[in-house]
Amino acid sequence: MDFNFCLKVLDAEQIRQADQFTIKNEPIHSIDLMERASEEFARWFTALFDKNMPVVIFCGTGNNGGDGLVICRLLNDAGYTVSLFCVGDPDSGSRDFKINYDIIQNYDIPQTVIDKSNFPTLGKDTVIIDAIFGSGISRPITGLIADLINHLNAEPCEYRVAVDIASGLGCNHRFEGGAIMNASHTVSFQVPKLSLFLPQNENQSGELIIKSIGLVEEYIQSLSSNYYFSTPAFVRSFVKHRSKFSHKGRAGKNLLVAGSHGKLGAAILAGKACLRSGAGLLTIHTPGCGQNVLQNSVPEAMIVVDEHDKLISNMESISAFDVIGIGPGIGTDKLTASAVNQILDQFDKPMVIDADALNILSENNNWVEKIPQGSVLTPHPGEFKRLVGDWSDDYDRLNRQIEFCTKHKVVVLLKGANTSISNPEGIVVFNSTGNPGMATAGSGDVLTGIITALLGQGYSGFEAALLGAHLHGLAGDLFVRKNAEESLIASDLLEYLPRAMRKVVHQHKVIKPEKRRRH
Repeated sequence: MDFNFCLKVLDAEQIRQADQFTIKNEPIHSIDLMERASEEFARWFTALFDKNMPVVIFCGTGNNGGDGLVICRLLNDAGYTVSLFCVGDPDSGSRDFKINYDIIQNYDIPQTVIDKSNFPTLGKDTVIIDAIFGSGISRPITGLIADLINHLNAEPCEYRVAVDIASGLGCNHRFEGGAIMNASHTVSFQVPKLSLFLPQNENQSGELIIKSIGLVEEYIQSLSSNYYFSTPAFVRSFVKHRSKFSHKGRAGKNLLVAGSHGKLGAAILAGKACLRSGAGLLTIHTPGCGQNVLQNSVPEAMIVVDEHDKLISNMESISAFDVIGIGPGIGTDKLTASAVNQILDQFDKPMVIDADALNILSENNNWVEKIPQGSVLTPHPGEFKRLVGDWSDDYDRLNRQIEFCTKHKVVVLLKGANTSISNPEGIVVFNSTGNPGMATAGSGDVLTGIITALLGQGYSGFEAALLGAHLHGLAGDLFVRKNAEESLIASDLLEYLPRAMRKVVHQHKVIKPEKRRRH
């Protein structure tokens, strides 16, 4: 696993250091680095937004405002109708801001220095570009600028684009008591910021776009961070390939404990996902009512029928399995809780714990100590809250996730947009695949099946969670390339999972013969 293939998540001071190192060692003048960043922004913007849409740019007087001035000039040159509002005294701006402010005076662009009497009224089609404050902000925004931001947030504009980060939103914390600009899109330079991954900042981050501005990569890799953003190259760096002489016994002996009366669909989804993810052998332990259903729906799996007809009540003879996935559709009956406890007492290899199995652990918190090291827990936020207690905000939630993993030596995959996956060493990787259409019944059951299969094939818990989340999200992304997000159901993920697997695991290269020199 090579984290150099990830995008590292840095704080404001580290970003400043990377800027300065690049300026000194590339070398490049800071004004030229500003131009380079703004060109990347403008290139993205012109590919997305129609030139008939009016653009209004709000610039502070620091370097983020300097970016805004260059963007204003570039969009004007590209044929957009651009208006500029300067927020603050231009004469007190940073050096690079003042250079670009002087340049833009030569352009026929409407310019206004903001005061309380001239807040603009904007139409729905107007695109706001927010370049007031960047990642270096260190306090809540109050006063006139806060009034402006609150005014702009109330305007009917559909699109608000943040340059690097929304004004008022800290890189790795949220300033309470101050105004924060809403954003439909954030164009983050070089590296993502922690705040952009957290649900509570959804309205202030929008769609995340990351653009390289050529900061020295070797220096960025030297900086310390426990937070990363996954990439396809990172996932491929630890993918395992089957040998020519592999057989089903080497591809994992998997046990899924799933289903109860009325919830057998969860067992079917998890079972099919497990098999589609490369499981060599799959056994599904399910209540008596599920025998015929599962045998017909998942004929590749062996079915072990519980002695109870409607729920899981007893677990025996499980030591021969390489991995157990438990939770989809099992319910929280006392008999089922007892069966979960049996598994925890008998099985000492990594397992996948999801759904109702997590709810059972929440009701029997002392059982958490029995979870085998390296296991993967896959809660959604509600299940995680029942497991660890409430949190004050999403930053606190993330810290609790890290603490839980460190204390219990497990992996936690906290589901949601930008799913966060943390390990016992305190490293957190945010997943880069997936879409809102995956917020649908049964999607988590599919994920459980995928991760169970990967654990059975010899991946570590952390690797299985990372690869599983990537494949799961990619299957959803492949679906929405041809279909509406709203139409996605969990079964669609099963259909597109083989395509996702091929895209990640089997990126074949064409082998060409060496060219021979003619003598």
